[in-house]
Amino acid sequence: MEINVGSSSSEVRSVELRRKLHLKVKKVDTTSLRELGKKLKTVQQLTLVRKYGNILRLMEVNVQEDAITALAHYYDSPLRCFTFQDFQLALTLEEFEQILDLPLEGQQPYRPMKHHASLPTIANVLKIHPADLQQAYQEKHHNRGFTREFLERQMHNLVETEDWETFIDILALTIYGIVLFLKHDNFVDLAAIDVFLACKNRSENPVLALLADVYCTLSFCHERKGKRIICCLPMLYIWLTTHVFKRPSEIKCPITDLLRFQIGQKNGQEWANHLASLNKGHVRWHTPWQ
Repeated sequence: MEINVGSSSSEVRSVELRRKLHLKVKKVDTTSLRELGKKLKTVQQLTLVRKYGNILRLMEVNVQEDAITALAHYYDSPLRCFTFQDFQLALTLEEFEQILDLPLEGQQPYRPMKHHASLPTIANVLKIHPADLQQAYQEKHHNRGFTREFLERQMHNLVETEDWETFIDILALTIYGIVLFLKHDNFVDLAAIDVFLACKNRSENPVLALLADVYCTLSFCHERKGKRIICCLPMLYIWLTTHVFKRPSEIKCPITDLLRFQIGQKNGQEWANHLASLNKGHVRWHTPWQ
């Protein structure tokens, strides 16, 4: 989307950058996953959060795509930060820990293995016979994995049998692939499955991988001077709105803070104007949940 803003001398570099980029953003429809999450009792939801992060509430965030598009035009790839009129902002590990509610303290960060998880390993988590899982194994754009439809069908079956432990694992796995580490629409690839299994089986923390994925996506879009921004949009949106909208708040949860603040709907030009008008006196440097 092309965005036009003012062209004062302090904005020349950003304006030139914006004119070169043709970015697209498409948020994920998480309605069916949220409905599945509601089938869990409170204690079961807390178990999911403790094991895999605040991923259920993350899906409640209504991402305004135009906000992400406008923000991405300020990304300074060499410096790995967002450069505005007279200040810079950078995504930090500590902020992502807080948003996802998965502190790194006492845990090892996710470390990719030299090979993807085997089908028997995945089948053991899904409680499906490996032969049946093989039939559901698909390839999409040179990446192998499973469709969202297949995984949701398994969850509905587990509701009938009341196998909530397996249900929680498959729901978290699906959210990791569809929301956190999205690469293809409605498809959970092996890379996302690897992160999930490392979290489940080795207690490795996915936050660093998530932060790296967002940075890599933004850098890739700038190198290609366009493309679709494919990463965890809710995380990026929470981070953005936390810093560029000042409000009195003592809420310690970033997601609750955003949901209660209720940002009004803006179009692309309004988001562009809002970000272009920011200076260091307008931003929220220290959040109450840090």
